[in-house]
Amino acid sequence: MEIPGNEFRVKNKTVQSRAKVTGKESTKTQVAGAKSTEGAEQIALSSKAKDIQKAHEAVKNSSDIRVDKVERVKAEIAEGRFHVNSDKLAEKILKDVITEAKFLG
Repeated sequence: MEIPGNEFRVKNKTVQSRAKVTGKESTKTQVAGAKSTEGAEQIALSSKAKDIQKAHEAVKNSSDIRVDKVERVKAEIAEGRFHVNSDKLAEKILKDVITEAKFLG
């Protein structure tokens, strides 16, 4: 049985995809980069994709807090050696405001 109304346009050309419905429960589907085996589909990832996946896992498993820096700042505050340069702080805040305004405007 053909499914009607399954046409779509790609770059001013009409492409018709014909899907047939059969009584079978499982069919084999093959896509670019995929290898089909008996009853299962396998997708091969490139080494770059594997590296990206490893990097995502490393970031996901890492701590959001830099403990060494926090401990150093705590010690400096306790000893009275931690000082904030107000000029540099104001400059960074203004840069962020200007950048955000350019992005939103």
